[in-house]
Order: sequence, then structure tokens, then C-alpha cells
Amino acid sequence: MDGAAGVPEGTAVGAVVRAGSQGGQGAGAPFATPGGGGAAQPLGNLVEATPAAFAGAVFALFGLGLLVWTAVRARHRRPVYEGAAPGTSAAVSALAAVASLVLGLWCFSRV
Repeated sequence: MDGAAGVPEGTAVGAVVRAGSQGGQGAGAPFATPGGGGAAQPLGNLVEATPAAFAGAVFALFGLGLLVWTAVRARHRRPVYEGAAPGTSAAVSALAAVASLVLGLWCFSRV
């Protein structure tokens, strides 16, 4: 055995890393975090999930706010955009709000 790495001589290093990362201990353990049930999960999942959740929340809140604004303005028969026809501005605004909500849901699906 190699005393520095704890790897038996003649063993491929990749095999030791794969074997160690499967059990959550050994050579692959410093690059993993404990997950549910003690299983190791790569840190990349957390790094990618945080911006996706933030972007999803921003798009969803914007879409919801725009949809509420559009509904209130349309209910009072006022144009959402001044100088435009009420029906046209409400339709365009509602389309943008729904697109933003769909984009937010897509971002949440990436978490």
C-alpha cells in the first residue's frame, strides 16, 4: 500500500475514487455533501439550484404582479398602457404575464 494515499499498489486511482464516492467515505468524500438517507450528492446541484430558485421567484412574482395589475385595470375598463386600446393593452399584458409565469415555473423545474 502507498502510505500517503492509502491506495494499494497496482490499483487504478479512478477505481478507488469511484468506490470511495459511492459510500460517501474515502477519496471522493471531500467533494460531496450528505444528502437524504446519508447518500452523498455533488455540490454542483446546490450551486445550480440556488440561482434557478431565485430566477424562478423573480419571474413568478413579476408575472403574478403583472397579471393582478392587468385584471384590476381591465375590470375598471381602463387601459393597462395609457394611449392604447383597453382590449389590446390587456391582451398583450396578460400574454407577457403568462409568459413570465411559465418561465418562472420552468426555472423552478430546474431546482
